[in-house]
Amino acid sequence: MPEPYDRWHKTHPKPGDKTCSEHDKVPSAKHGRGMRWAARWQDPEGEQQETLFEKRPDAVQHLNKVAAAIDRGTYIAPRNGLVPLENVARRWLDSRSFKSPRTYAQYESRINNHIIDVLGRLRLCDIKPSTVVAWINGRRRYGLDETTIGLILAHLSAILESALDDELIPKNPCRAKSVRDVKPKRSKRPARKAPLSGQQLETLRENLPDRYKALVDVTRGLGMRQGEVFAFSPDDIDWTKKVVHVRRQIAWDRGTMVFAPPKCSDLDEERDRFVPAADEVLFAIMAHADAFPPVEVTLPWKTRDGEPRASVVFFTSREGKPLNKNYINWVWKGGLELAGIIKALNDRPVGRGRKWEPCRDKMMHAGRHDYATQRLGEGMDIFTLSVRLGHADPAYTLRKYTHEPETDYEVERQRIDETLRATRARSSEFDAPPPWAPGWHQ
Repeated sequence: MPEPYDRWHKTHPKPGDKTCSEHDKVPSAKHGRGMRWAARWQDPEGEQQETLFEKRPDAVQHLNKVAAAIDRGTYIAPRNGLVPLENVARRWLDSRSFKSPRTYAQYESRINNHIIDVLGRLRLCDIKPSTVVAWINGRRRYGLDETTIGLILAHLSAILESALDDELIPKNPCRAKSVRDVKPKRSKRPARKAPLSGQQLETLRENLPDRYKALVDVTRGLGMRQGEVFAFSPDDIDWTKKVVHVRRQIAWDRGTMVFAPPKCSDLDEERDRFVPAADEVLFAIMAHADAFPPVEVTLPWKTRDGEPRASVVFFTSREGKPLNKNYINWVWKGGLELAGIIKALNDRPVGRGRKWEPCRDKMMHAGRHDYATQRLGEGMDIFTLSVRLGHADPAYTLRKYTHEPETDYEVERQRIDETLRATRARSSEFDAPPPWAPGWHQ
């Protein structure tokens, strides 16, 4: 491998040429302009390549890496990296195949908004680990939460991995240690306490508009997700067996409301579920239906271009339209504020610019967490609970929905007594502390 070439000075000066005072060498026409050292080599196809460096040791190091790559057969021509990231990202996205078109739309939105719009014009060879680190920090300043940033970073890494497989780049910058040090930690430990206690949820319920109070009853009593509650229909209840059939949700496909199977099911296998309904839950639903009669709404099925499907739903807006998650989130936060659970950050009206302190964990999903916590506290096994919640993996249920129950020592003592009585006979009832207990002599 040849030595680096000094662009600032003549290799073969003519007799009588004057030297520069700085380097004591004969200057070339490029003296003092641009980077001084050129690493030049011939690639395996016999074409000369060149990369410029400010310092000679950097050029030497680069030539050594090139020589090693050529020897190993892993050499990547620099011209391959001139492809813009946008081209590779769109090609990668077009190659994805999902059972649900809504999933493709979600990928497309994240990649367009946070990868192509931000990094798309960069050439692959210009994307360094420091570029990725700056991009991650920029997404944080943009306001994305850690889970979302981690998800988009996984997309970016997969795109660059495809460029690596196509021999467009020598390595994936997302794998660098400097990136791993700042990458979002998506697997957060579950909160020890449930996001909202049962008493807080009851207080919240009292501070919601009458039309939406039963939302709390359904999430707490049936463990339904927000979209499943919005699509909840009288036809989903077997009033004789007191069982609710969770079989649809209201979702969004590229800005359009649609009816869809429950979350975590694909288009070919609809993983709906059955949940027993307690009397108090059924009473609350009937009271809501008496005050606000169910309304038939028609939405496309699964995608915005899907076949229209009509369903009578319990919960609608004042105009008789299906509930919009953004509107309900405003209403919910307003209720949290009135209940003294969160604070507002300004004085603007709800839905017209009012902002609150961060409370993502206290939204409608908190009722689902309460459902899971209560069922576990009552002794429901984790496998049954995962079925009730619609999870395919009981480990996920245990990891995300297990919280420390509200302590009731008397109930706990009674349960232990019942367990022991079932396996042994007691000679007498405990009615006094033993002699060795503190204060027994008093």
